[in-house]
Amino acid sequence: MTILFGHPTGNPNSHHSALAHFESGNLEAFCVAWMPSAKTVQGLRRIALGRRSFARLERRQFAPLELAPTVQGRAGEWRRLALRAFGFGDEGLSYEANDWLMRTMARECHRPRVTAVHAYEDCAAWQFEEAKRLGKACIYDLPIGYYPAWEATQRELARTYSDWLPARGLSASRHVRPLQKLREMELADLVIAPSSFVERTVREFHPEKRIARAPYGVDLDFWRPRTRVEVDRPIRFLYAGQISLRKGIPLLLDAWSRAGLRDASLTLVGTWQLSEIKRSRLPEGVVVLPPCSSEALRELYRESDVFLFPSFFEGFGLVLLEAMACGLPILATEATAAPDLVNDAWGRTYARESIEALVEHLRWFVANRDRLTEMAVAARSRAEEFTWSGYRAAVAGAVKGFV
Repeated sequence: MTILFGHPTGNPNSHHSALAHFESGNLEAFCVAWMPSAKTVQGLRRIALGRRSFARLERRQFAPLELAPTVQGRAGEWRRLALRAFGFGDEGLSYEANDWLMRTMARECHRPRVTAVHAYEDCAAWQFEEAKRLGKACIYDLPIGYYPAWEATQRELARTYSDWLPARGLSASRHVRPLQKLREMELADLVIAPSSFVERTVREFHPEKRIARAPYGVDLDFWRPRTRVEVDRPIRFLYAGQISLRKGIPLLLDAWSRAGLRDASLTLVGTWQLSEIKRSRLPEGVVVLPPCSSEALRELYRESDVFLFPSFFEGFGLVLLEAMACGLPILATEATAAPDLVNDAWGRTYARESIEALVEHLRWFVANRDRLTEMAVAARSRAEEFTWSGYRAAVAGAVKGFV
């Protein structure tokens, strides 16, 4: 009895989910558009045109799965990668990859040994429908809060922050498939959620749904702190991720202005997805940097003092664990994994809509910078409790009854 597992591109949590099934001897096949081998990555490194574009490809390689059975769609994925490389890509290409995955898994789930199908939001509907027809179980991996909860939040944010919206509007809304998301959840026999926040958004609409919690992990060898040298300089706050409405950047920048911090700076790292007018009028002390490599981001963590994650709606927020592993105290909303990770010894959480609380916490960190060293040690210690092996154990335990 086996599990058919799939993800359109492969990312850390999907790689480790596939590995959980593989290590347990339950993986029928990992369906993924393209997972390059180590040899392929070496060849690509020689011809890579740009460090950033190559880094994205390199992350698709995952050595522990090189011997695992896979079903890949290389030709289609190479075409999509080429279109993006020449500037012709948009969100529609991601949905094209999702459709390939659903079509592939709907076919592959006919294998006699398969007893369950494990897939993700936005790319689970077709194979779930077929699995149900065949009497097989549907395991739904939900990496972010349930969409109906986000719809309500997004409408309110669009009204509150209408002057922050980009001229082209919210791009993702042009491709989103709400009815498909609802059907996927309907068909799910088990939902795997990375945080209590995600679980709450599902319970709001499906109180009886079977849910298993599997918190993500972090590479503790890569994301490590550097010995801190105390210097007399402004306190450095850091944010990394999309610079967007959902991530709470408008409220963060409003709070930063209100806080009136005289001895602090704020660096935002990521793709700007808000009004260009707002970008031209950033508050004093705020700098925006483009997305960067993992190595460069690690250096930014190490050079900073506090990590901010003001998201209005999240799933987990791997950057929280990365920052903590690098010795950064955390200031984040309750709409993330922060309530599962943080206590007062190494950070603070606050209600996502409370600008007053955010202002108060920003001022607290500046006023208590002498406590940052001990908070940094506590943050690293807490991060060490979240490993990818622990995540795999949680996934394997959750699906045990389906194989």
